[in-house]
Amino acid sequence: MKTAKVCDNIILFSLYVIAFFLPVSKGAIESFSILAIVAYLVKKFSALEDLPKSPLNLGIFAYLSVCVFSIFFSANIGISSRTFFFKTLQNAAFFFAVFETLNEKKRIRNVLNVLFLSSLVLGIDGIYQHFTRQDFLRHRPVIFIVRIYASFATPNAFGCYLAMVIPFLISRFFSKFKLKTSRFIYFALFVLLFTCLLLTVSRGAWLAYLTSVLFMSIWVRALAVFLLVLGIFILATYVFYPPYLKERLAKFFFFSDTIDIDRKFIWQAGWKMFVARPWIGLGLGTFMFNFKKFIAEDYKYTASYAHNCYLQMASELGVIGLLAFLSILGLFFYHGIKALNKGERNFYWYILLASQAAIFGYCVQMGVDTTLYTLDLGMLFWLVLGMGTAAMRNMEKAAIR
Repeated sequence: MKTAKVCDNIILFSLYVIAFFLPVSKGAIESFSILAIVAYLVKKFSALEDLPKSPLNLGIFAYLSVCVFSIFFSANIGISSRTFFFKTLQNAAFFFAVFETLNEKKRIRNVLNVLFLSSLVLGIDGIYQHFTRQDFLRHRPVIFIVRIYASFATPNAFGCYLAMVIPFLISRFFSKFKLKTSRFIYFALFVLLFTCLLLTVSRGAWLAYLTSVLFMSIWVRALAVFLLVLGIFILATYVFYPPYLKERLAKFFFFSDTIDIDRKFIWQAGWKMFVARPWIGLGLGTFMFNFKKFIAEDYKYTASYAHNCYLQMASELGVIGLLAFLSILGLFFYHGIKALNKGERNFYWYILLASQAAIFGYCVQMGVDTTLYTLDLGMLFWLVLGMGTAAMRNMEKAAIR
């Protein structure tokens, strides 16, 4: 019991560190996610316990099975093996560590508070970067003159992070509080992060935010009114926006700049990879390895990712692998929506709603970006997925009591 308790505290501490340093240090993310997984495995083996039963188990094990199968038919067995053991399996283990450890209201609230504190620092950094063109957290070189990205490598990555955090701010705003000032604090942080989201000028992140809030408004009708008021406010203040932001808002659904054309080339190559082996794919983690074989001859650059997570998954794992991954999402939304419709609107209900909305928006952005395949944003995905599934379980336990 003592070993299990020590391991449990190590996992919880690791989650706090990951939540805080996720936008800043990939080294911290990697180190403490491994520490959390090792502590989790020691805890399970010392107590001779099986993996916990979650609503997503069937989908996760199906996905892992397809990934293992893919190794034996891969265009590069070495790359596929390393990707499976050091990324895919690690992500699944991290999910179970999050799911089992966040078994109390206090723990979930603390993880969120750490995440909010980190996002506050990041939001200030984003505003500072807007006016000075410098980032004070990582001191990254100036790459984008008119867009902000704070400590992240790109504006799209920063936008994805913001679109994942904001639904939790909204859910906490509508929760019950003992302190009346709590709502003001959450609203002030929302204003800061939403301003940064606009200044990223990331259409993928904007769309992710929009769909997540629309998803939440199905259950919280006041959000639909808020979204309408927010839209009117943006239109009313449009004339005061920076030129590039005006242009991107005006051409929200038109893709014609250099980056968009570049992605078309990459998507064409990804589609050719998929067509080459539509059922089992070319092998887990081999997109970059195979890229040169399928890209147009006049394309002068290289690509690590397909800038469409679904296309990349289909090219590497085929239809079977893509469906296995989508089954994880399908189970999460099926059981989550079922719980939202039946459950009492308590703390866990709002956390589940925010998790579902954040993952829904994330899924939208996955269609135009590399989010799932980056260390920081990929870890954020599994953290939120685990938190939402834990909230689901905690709702069931509360209902039984």
